[in-house]
Amino acid sequence: MYQSDAEASILHPRTAQAKFTYHRHAPDPHLAEWVLNFWTVSWDLTEPYTAQVLPLPTVNVTVTNTEADVTGLVRRRYDRHLTGRGYAVGARFRPACFRPFLGSSVSALTDTHRPIADVLGVDTAALAAAVAATSDARVRVRLLTDFLLAKTPNPDPLAQRLAWVVTKVIGRPDIVRVHQVAELAGVGTRTLQRQFAEYVGAGPKWLIDRRRVLDTAARVGDDPAPVWAQLAAELGYADQAHLSRTFSTVLGTPPSEYSR
Repeated sequence: MYQSDAEASILHPRTAQAKFTYHRHAPDPHLAEWVLNFWTVSWDLTEPYTAQVLPLPTVNVTVTNTEADVTGLVRRRYDRHLTGRGYAVGARFRPACFRPFLGSSVSALTDTHRPIADVLGVDTAALAAAVAATSDARVRVRLLTDFLLAKTPNPDPLAQRLAWVVTKVIGRPDIVRVHQVAELAGVGTRTLQRQFAEYVGAGPKWLIDRRRVLDTAARVGDDPAPVWAQLAAELGYADQAHLSRTFSTVLGTPPSEYSR
């Protein structure tokens, strides 16, 4: 089963490891209520490379050698084109926990890529310059940490509750229906749909499908020639065709081709 760590959402991980250096960093305790982890990436390429990621249901705040931006929840595969030499430092927010920083529905950020200054209303020129002035990944994390600490919102119990629900759904392959998520959250289906739109950025059915696609990618990474009908049944799909259709829609390639 897919494990909810950052590395597992990087597609073709063995190839990716040869193209860029990735590290994950624990958040400052004062940010742990909202931030899942920080991450740093650096690369030095002689030829362009496209990193493919199937993101977790989170929002990322990122500073790179070219931009400082907020990436909302991404419902399909996310491609990042890397050229020459570069770097990135990012804060991966816990599911539902960017909503208190934003102060409005995170659905407005879904599938978008917007400057931090536009989203949070804070100029990022000094932050970007400071990140560019060091090559130390830990210092870059500290700079972004301090930037976010200056913006910490008031506690939001609903954000924390939904973060717990999302994490549970990601880790439980037996949850395959929206009503099961509603029961877990202790609310009705319509209330759950509204809360997910406001805080998560996509509905609970999307979350179930994302977990199953991540599980599929992880399984074929370990076994490039699985029994597809059996795998579909184990992951809660109606049949092999359902698995293939969902996987292809999200990743843009059939599972059999991805496994090769």
